[in-house]
Amino acid sequence: YQRSVAGGACEYYAEHGDAPGRWHGSGLSQLGLLAGAEVQERELEALFGRALSPTTGVALGSPWRSDAVTGYDLTFSAPKSVSTLWALGDARTMAEIDAAHAAAVNAALGYLEVHASLSRRGRDGVEQIGSAGFAAALFDHRTSRTGDPQLHTHALVVNKVRCVDGAWRTLDGHEIFHHKKSAGVIFQTALRAELSARLPVSFGAVSEHGQAEIAGVPEQLLTAWSSRTSAVLADAVPTIADAEDALGRPVSAAERARIIKTAVLTTRPAKDAPVPAGDRRARWAAQAAALGLATDAVTDSVQAANSQARSGVP
Repeated sequence: YQRSVAGGACEYYAEHGDAPGRWHGSGLSQLGLLAGAEVQERELEALFGRALSPTTGVALGSPWRSDAVTGYDLTFSAPKSVSTLWALGDARTMAEIDAAHAAAVNAALGYLEVHASLSRRGRDGVEQIGSAGFAAALFDHRTSRTGDPQLHTHALVVNKVRCVDGAWRTLDGHEIFHHKKSAGVIFQTALRAELSARLPVSFGAVSEHGQAEIAGVPEQLLTAWSSRTSAVLADAVPTIADAEDALGRPVSAAERARIIKTAVLTTRPAKDAPVPAGDRRARWAAQAAALGLATDAVTDSVQAANSQARSGVP
């Protein structure tokens, strides 16, 4: 994965984005970077490629080993119904959803900075130590690899932090792993709160993963625009069945996760060529119309479901 973006991470991550990457995190000041500033290729190369300060060229502690984890790609993805409403909504609806998504990403990263921007020092990392916080490059994408509407943000967190004793060390990756599900739930919860405050929407039941869909978004659109998920399941489900036959028992949660992870990689298509925003929206509107759904009809359905929910009518 790192090899695929080496020397061209900005191009790779901005290919489907509507805007350049931007810097985020409390640790930026330690690197001479500004929050919200546009991410430059040379900055990513210095940090992720050579473990150097992008502004001074000074080494950030020990150099990367050949097998080093140089960073973490934390991806925050909106529910499909949110992406669907964004794709078919008017300019105000799109802007409000974009703002809500950005606020939810900030909330999740803020949680991780408080609870997971830790390092370790001493022999075998015996002592956990605090830091000045993350430095992350955020890239906003609005489509899936198969061209479906899919709002998501990649947060590329550099695996170097300035510890409270002044030394540069790698992050304690166990803490990121430990808190990642909580961060995902915070993202989803914050997104619902932001959207409910900005738009006339209501939500269905919350899943075990903390996610809920906007009420009133037609199910046929959610299915049609989940082609990536469909491809993964089409590959994984038969593999799971074969494994259970061979083992003579149901696969464990860990075994299932490994099979699905493999299916994600094996079915991963090359990125489509970038499509201008106007052409993209026209294509999505045509796809919805082919299912008998006009753009206004989707918005009206969402507003009707919200009115029903607020009135308490079952």
